[in-house]
Amino acid sequence: MRYSKDKVSIIIPAKNEGSGLKKIISQVKSYASEIIVVDGHSTDDTKKIVLSQNVKYILDHGRGRGDGVRMGVKKARGEIVVLFDADGSHPPKDIPNLVLPILKNQADMVMGSRRTGGSFDLSITLDGMARSVGSDFLVYLVNKKFGSNLSDILFSFRAIRKSTFKKLGLQSDGFSLEQEMVIKCLEKEYIIAEIPVRENARLWGISKLKTRTGIQLLLFLIRDLYFKSL
Repeated sequence: MRYSKDKVSIIIPAKNEGSGLKKIISQVKSYASEIIVVDGHSTDDTKKIVLSQNVKYILDHGRGRGDGVRMGVKKARGEIVVLFDADGSHPPKDIPNLVLPILKNQADMVMGSRRTGGSFDLSITLDGMARSVGSDFLVYLVNKKFGSNLSDILFSFRAIRKSTFKKLGLQSDGFSLEQEMVIKCLEKEYIIAEIPVRENARLWGISKLKTRTGIQLLLFLIRDLYFKSL
């Protein structure tokens, strides 16, 4: 089966990424029939840039990335949605590799894996190493709980069937959306696949992820894995 851009919508959550947003949009246009930029209440020229590129613009509720992604998926027309960051870290050439297993009915969600593909964004600092070890620990907890064999549950570069996304009942408003997607898919026995993806270093702007975000992700994961039904 060949890649079909007509079945794909690309969701780009963005907050103050205006310096590179035009480039991102131009890079992904050939891979989708619809591009939706979800603005997290930017204070730069994000809205002006998006509208000048003739793609769909949505202003989110100001509650965080997860809420913005849900808004984008709700508005998407494509059968498959691809989540694509606006900071230059995701390689556009890998979009077909995420989408094709879904088109072939081999998976319901396909995730990029930095653990198997590598990352140019990993810094050899205490904070950088803590993030890497923390990410691996989250993966360990999920694999232990479900008997799965995943390698990276946090990388936001992924594709999912829109109908599957809607059935997950996702509630996370912040950065924990990605791990919640994984947990809910495993709970509902949807098929998850991974492909190796080499993450680029952020090319512009300032990272929204802080060390405390990692602690929050761990707490949310433990809650969702062990205490959600209590």
